[in-house]
Amino acid sequence: MKSFVLQEDQISRVIGAAAADELARRFNRHIDFLTIASWTQDTKLENGGMALTAAEKTACAERASTLFGFAPDFLTSQSAERISDWARMLSDALRMKLNTFSFKPAARGNQDTAYQHRADAIFQEAAAAANILYGRRRLLSFVAPHSLIGIELSILTPNLLGVETVDARGMTPDALSKSLLFGDVLVATPTLWRYMMQEKLKAPDNTMAVSFGEPMTPELAAEMRKSGFGVLRELYGSTETGLIGWRDTPGEPFILFDHWRRCDDDLLRIMPDSSEERVEPMDMLEWDGERSFSLSGRRDGAVQIGAVNVFPDVVSSTMCAHPHIKSCEIVVGRRSDGASRLVAHIVLADKVQPNEKTAREIDAWCRANLRQQERPQIYNFEAP
Repeated sequence: MKSFVLQEDQISRVIGAAAADELARRFNRHIDFLTIASWTQDTKLENGGMALTAAEKTACAERASTLFGFAPDFLTSQSAERISDWARMLSDALRMKLNTFSFKPAARGNQDTAYQHRADAIFQEAAAAANILYGRRRLLSFVAPHSLIGIELSILTPNLLGVETVDARGMTPDALSKSLLFGDVLVATPTLWRYMMQEKLKAPDNTMAVSFGEPMTPELAAEMRKSGFGVLRELYGSTETGLIGWRDTPGEPFILFDHWRRCDDDLLRIMPDSSEERVEPMDMLEWDGERSFSLSGRRDGAVQIGAVNVFPDVVSSTMCAHPHIKSCEIVVGRRSDGASRLVAHIVLADKVQPNEKTAREIDAWCRANLRQQERPQIYNFEAP
């Protein structure tokens, strides 16, 4: 179907976002949103552009290849100077075959794990999202397009709706306020929504807000409505399972999309070819009838910080590698605005003093060894 054809500029956006993620995972090279958003088809892969080393270029090529269901060496076997070279090769190949997508979750515990999804299942989810976004004139997105929800919401769903899509990652709140138009939909995580509310983002009438990735609080939803977003949609799903449900108001149950069924404590997915797959959701679900549910905690112990799944035990064990730390417990606290944050309760090694110098050294080490969402915002030094 034409609606599911990926254009070269869309593929280029996916490549750029996937490359940034791979650089952070494998090479601890972190690139800001504005820079990533500026990478286009014409961006050079090496000097004067992304500045990739030979090893980084190979890793990014492999990531882009496997994301679209091809062998890791699909892109590395041919020379390329710009993102457009990779995008053109992928575009040509995708016209012949697009059977699977492969996505990596953001959680550290799954650093090298990619979850494969049938392409027709991804298209099915994009169509489901399109049904609840119908009537919008444009879609503006803060979602990185290399993720499962990113490629569905920022590329496939707008294609289905036949609407313009705008990459908002490079826009300031002031520029965004000036850009939003009657009938737009803006997609972001609750963490970004909090930031935009703090920066006094205003929206015109009949503007929709879509959130995903972490719980939306009633307080934040109320602020968003006061800012002009008359319609809210919150989506539920994960990289592992795909898009599962949606709701309009925090506190209300989520509603299953039509291709899902309740199946005891799990879910049953009806695939486009009418086959069925039993799926274990990442959260424990409390059912309210056969089609609606509420969340009652993760099954794997993860917590959501900035729409990224973080494992406190992994953060704790990582921090215990610091020579100043004898033991460490990570707990989740709440900021005044309702956002989650990590708090580290640390027992220092013998003869290490609990002073500001020690705290600064540990914080600097955490910045070098933990991702942004994994870094504790508060350090408490405890007695042995």
